[in-house]
Amino acid sequence: MEQDILVQLAADILRSCSSIYQTRQATGITPPTLQPGSTTAFWSDSSAEITTARRTTLGLLSRLTALLQGPYDFLSDFVASNWDHGALYAILQSQTLESMSASGGSASLSTLSTQSGIPEDKLLRMLQLLRCKGIVREPENEIFSLTAVSELLINDTNFRAWVEFQLFETRVASVHLGEALINKPNDFLNGTSGFKQGQMGRGDILAVYKQKFIVQLLTTIALDPGHLLIRGWFQRTTPLNRSKVVEIGGRYGFASILLAKKKAELSFEVRCDSQEFLHHGEALVGSDSKASISFTYVPSLFDALSSDDSNTVMVFVIRNVLWNWTDADAAKLLRTLLPALKETPTMRILVTDGVSPSPTQFPPHVEIAYRRRDVTCMTMHNVKQRTQAEWLALFASVDPALKASLQITPTEDITDMGTGGNML
Repeated sequence: MEQDILVQLAADILRSCSSIYQTRQATGITPPTLQPGSTTAFWSDSSAEITTARRTTLGLLSRLTALLQGPYDFLSDFVASNWDHGALYAILQSQTLESMSASGGSASLSTLSTQSGIPEDKLLRMLQLLRCKGIVREPENEIFSLTAVSELLINDTNFRAWVEFQLFETRVASVHLGEALINKPNDFLNGTSGFKQGQMGRGDILAVYKQKFIVQLLTTIALDPGHLLIRGWFQRTTPLNRSKVVEIGGRYGFASILLAKKKAELSFEVRCDSQEFLHHGEALVGSDSKASISFTYVPSLFDALSSDDSNTVMVFVIRNVLWNWTDADAAKLLRTLLPALKETPTMRILVTDGVSPSPTQFPPHVEIAYRRRDVTCMTMHNVKQRTQAEWLALFASVDPALKASLQITPTEDITDMGTGGNML
């Protein structure tokens, strides 16, 4: 007799949790808790076994939840989460969490209402919704306190800025995506993004938030999985008579700032066509790294390289630049680097960017991160995230002799390109 799928999933979940427990016991990692002030390596990547098992368990739980809910409840819960997001965004804007923290981690509704300026009956409803999601606690009636989740939003201002920005832009843009797709033209080349559709007749909404989030967004590069790939590449690569790294672009954060802290034997130069981003980038460099990193304004990223680059550059880094460029512009930028690459076979171009995977490349609980980015790119920018085949075709169009090696991990990919030598 065929085994019931619910029983099978439950058994797999138990098996995976047992594996986590055994690994945790063997490594001495403390169990997870959402109590404020708690610390544990459970959620870090310090144990590859636990990380893999956690992701597997979450995937199994997602499948089990959908089966237990059924289509109607699944869709109801899926759509209703929008209200959770709206409540969190409003609370973050009101500084309510800061008020809890200033009161020792817990405060009465009356106190929070007075300090935030939000009427008690309105504030109560938002806090109780967030309590259902584990973002705050209500240990006593109308007394609210922090959890490890809300504590993170207070202690990590860079991550908080990312959360706020995501909550803002997705709620503004998503509501207009349907209208943008109904209107013609609606293709990637000539269509309109949901965000732009929402701005029509109302000015540039994003400009209101640009200055508020620009520095925080630049510093959240440490959260980018693409940076881990870049750092890993440098850890595995030994410079051969060259020690200069040139980063091109950097509009979404500079990898060189963090790399300069780790690779003191290398020198870094950031070349960008935005004085504003260069200025903010320079302000983020610590005193111990200032001597090893420079920032250069270039009128155009397509400007020809200097003759000195062929003699000094070890690698060109292009991080999160090409995702919203046309193939023609992306190929044009890469071709400006070809002369130096051909003169020096050991030189590399390191590209990190988003990729849209094939349907069976990852299990659903991993694949969803890519699919969310697919929709984000379409909604916010009317941009199609390239597949692996499309990336390889783009690189081949630059020069048939160009060799590319891909490494993909959630949710970024890294491409190592050269005209000779060993590939990743």
